Amino acid sequence: MWPSFEVRVPGKWVLAGEHAVLRGATAVALPHPEHGLRLAFRPEEHSASAILEVIPGDARAVIEDLLVSIRDEHERLGGAFPAPAGALEIQSTIPIGAGLGSSAALCVALSRWLAEPLGIPQGALLEFATRLEHRFHGQSSGMDVAVIATGSPVSFVRGRGPVALEVRRLPRFTFHDTGLRCRTNDCVQKVKQLHDSAPARAMLIDEAMAASSRLALEGLLDFDRGQDARGLDLIARAMRQGQECFEAWDLMPDEARRLGASILEEGALAVKITGAGGGGMLAALWPC
Repeated sequence: MWPSFEVRVPGKWVLAGEHAVLRGATAVALPHPEHGLRLAFRPEEHSASAILEVIPGDARAVIEDLLVSIRDEHERLGGAFPAPAGALEIQSTIPIGAGLGSSAALCVALSRWLAEPLGIPQGALLEFATRLEHRFHGQSSGMDVAVIATGSPVSFVRGRGPVALEVRRLPRFTFHDTGLRCRTNDCVQKVKQLHDSAPARAMLIDEAMAASSRLALEGLLDFDRGQDARGLDLIARAMRQGQECFEAWDLMPDEARRLGASILEEGALAVKITGAGGGGMLAALWPC
């Protein structure tokens, strides 16, 4: 029931569309070129009891909590959940709380591991992984899971799933850690509070972020077609507009603002926070 298994998945980063994606706007997200997660399971064939060893040990509580929730749901629907026995090893270079999809990568990897033993159809894996991610961030948009599972740049609209962009050329992006960490749900709640207290202003910010996504999408496609100057200009405009949205949401800490200014002084075309905000990573776009 539990064969040997290994999978690697990337982290993710968001070029445009954060927060507004929760209210129907398009987002543009890409797999991270540097950070990823590896999950490997080695069964214990002769074990008399179903013991699962989780490596590293500090991941045990999270894995056990997720497996209990999966078991309860699976059994509630009439399925059997054979307890895995063996060693489950997780290696991740995705920093936690940095906006690079650490929890989504874990959920995608777990879903692929569980697919065969639990009989999860291939077409249901995205939904399954998204339900797992709800346990980390409340009501997830599904965007992080979608881009990580797809493994390629995507445009994403909540409720419709990812559309692979099929671009073969990307501009030069670099990523810079602010050193700050903020819970995704805290940032989501801060934006929600703005919608509750000043709905007209909040809607205008969402519309600006949606427009940023349209510029980013057009820019990526133009760059891929060899229209480098136009593509870079559109992407830079998209990133600046997205950054203004984070400022309007009050999700741009002073430390991140100073780091962004120093990167621009070095010659970057644009700098934008990526993820929920409040810290994490800055993405920078550079000339060819």
